[in-house]
This record gives sequence, C-alpha cells and structure tokens, in this order.
Amino acid sequence: MGGLTAQQRYLFDLRGFLILRNIIPSEDLNAAKEAISANLHKFHERKGALRNSRLEAFQGDHVKGRLDCGTMLSWDKPHCEIFRKFLVIPQVIPLMNELCGKGYRLDHLPLTIIQYKEAEGFDLHGGNVDENGQWMQDLSYDCRYGKISCNLLNVAIPLDKTESGDGGFVILPGSHKANFPIPPEIAECDKLEENNYLLNLALNPGDVLIFTEAATHGAFPWRGASKSRRTVFYRFCPPNFAYGRGYFEKNAELAKELTEQQSVVLQPPFVPRLNRLHLEDDGSVGTTVRSEMKLDYDRQVFDSEYF
Repeated sequence: MGGLTAQQRYLFDLRGFLILRNIIPSEDLNAAKEAISANLHKFHERKGALRNSRLEAFQGDHVKGRLDCGTMLSWDKPHCEIFRKFLVIPQVIPLMNELCGKGYRLDHLPLTIIQYKEAEGFDLHGGNVDENGQWMQDLSYDCRYGKISCNLLNVAIPLDKTESGDGGFVILPGSHKANFPIPPEIAECDKLEENNYLLNLALNPGDVLIFTEAATHGAFPWRGASKSRRTVFYRFCPPNFAYGRGYFEKNAELAKELTEQQSVVLQPPFVPRLNRLHLEDDGSVGTTVRSEMKLDYDRQVFDSEYF
C-alpha cells in the first residue's frame, strides 16, 4: 500500500512529519552550498515589518533578519542545476504519491533560507485551524478510509547540522489534527524551559524532512555550531489543488529547460483523469489517458481540448 511503510504511515498520521535519513548524497549537498555561496547577493533580508518574528522567543538578537531567496531554479548554470535536481528525489516520489496523490505538483516556488547566528526565527504558524478556530482548508490534512491527503506538503532539505536545542525548525506534533486554536501561552513560548510541546528536530545534512503545513511549526533563532543554518524548501500540492500562483508566471518557460521528470511536477492544477502526466513510484513518467471519443466530444461542446 503506497510508498510509506506501516511505521512511517502511523508516525506521519500521529505527528504530522517524517524524517528520511541520509538520502541526499554529499556531492549534491556540496553543489547546493557552492551555488548558494555564489549567489548570496540574490538573497533578501527580512527587516522591519517583513520580519517573521514578533514574539520574544523567536526574535534572536533583534537585529538580524532571516535571508530568503526563491529564484534558484533560474540561476545561471551550473548553480541552478542542483535545485532542479531536488525537484525529483527518487526516495521521496513514492511518499509524495501517497501523501498528495499521483500527479502531485510543485506549488510555491522553491525557497532557500539562511539564518546567521542569533538571527530571527519564525513565530509559530500553520495549523489545522486559524486563530478564530476556523478550518484551514488551504493547508488541511485529512485521513479517511485509510487514505492520507495533504493539501500543502513541505519537503525541506537541511544543508547544515542541527542538534536539538540549536534553534531552527520546531514543530508541534499532532497539531495537524487540532480542532481548537493554539492557546497564547503555547504560541508565545514565553517560558521555554517549561514548554515541552515543541520539538526542535535534530537534522543532519543529507536528511529530508517532510511535514504537512497543517501542523503548527516555526523556527527559533539560530544558535547551532555552524555559522549559519541553510535550508531549501519545496512545497507540493495534490494535482487539482493550488495555494500559490507563481507557476503561472515562471513555470511554462522553465519547463522547457528541465528533464521530463522535473517538468511533470511543474504542471498547473487539474485532475489526473484529464490526461495528466505523473511520476510513478519508480520515477518513470505515466499518464491517465482520456479517451479520444471524450476528447472529441469536449471539442464539440466547449470548442476546447478539455472542459
């Protein structure tokens, strides 16, 4: 059944995240680091009203903001190539097929973040419900009749080692199934020594972290051994769902430069039965074919290839 083992499926449903250990080879990690170093001038620091941290526990030194860049797929060669390669990680494909469905698609443009020492983190965000207790369909997690469905799934690739307590990514396990807003005393983390709800995950370069955006998560200021924390994020949706809209402007032209596998995940949202390409668990490209009879009828009725 699907791409998850029974243990992985149970833990993902229970906690809202999964760590795949040591699946990115060192040469790929080095290529990503070199590419980032060569393109540091393209990163933007969050300052003033753009800062991600409002609460004291996430503020760091109150000076340094997080650095962001989301143009890696379009960087000059060879620097773009590793980030294009990360679109299709063989060990991740079968898991994505189970968690988002065959035909899953890249939603947001990829994002690389850098936290220098004592740079701000990110207040807790995401969640199954908003601050008013309303269901967050845009981010939602569901499991019915043994089938998991994630409307927005994050695949994070850490480039620096994080020990628990170093800062960086934190998650509130199980919050993807919460039915009530997060209480302020938990969200504000004002007494960290008493807060045993959040997990500051230990991650190594080469690991891949997969988590549903329906789980409440954030980041503490960076205090680890390395001078910075660098992470690359790829966010995916089911085939017929969209959160972002960056693909309208960028992906059509970009797809012409990619491999067939890579371009498959850049398709716009529509249901698989309308001849959507998808990645099989083994990485090959498949499709669900709509009959020529139905296509012809659609042409007659709608004057278009598809309704």
